[in-house]
Amino acid sequence: MDDFFDSLHQYLAVLLPPTLMAMAGSLVRFIRLHRSEPFSWGEFLSGMIVAGFVGLVMACFCRGLRLSPWTSSAIIAMAGYSAGQILDYGQELLLKWLERKAK
Repeated sequence: MDDFFDSLHQYLAVLLPPTLMAMAGSLVRFIRLHRSEPFSWGEFLSGMIVAGFVGLVMACFCRGLRLSPWTSSAIIAMAGYSAGQILDYGQELLLKWLERKAK
């Protein structure tokens, strides 16, 4: 059981910081774009969930490119700010790549 908690602690230590950084970027965007509108829990939470996911993907991408922690942090925070757009663009790139591979 200790192995499980050690593994969980290691995963959280790696995955939680980029998730929170991306969610902070999403929070900034939400405040910036919706400050004059009534608060919507659905829009806020969906933005945070998408940002968290994109933050994890970008953290993996940055780690794969061996970028510095400072550069990675900036990229991840900006990715959280633009999470939905980045997810849509990434999907488009992936589908085009898969189409080329299938030929």
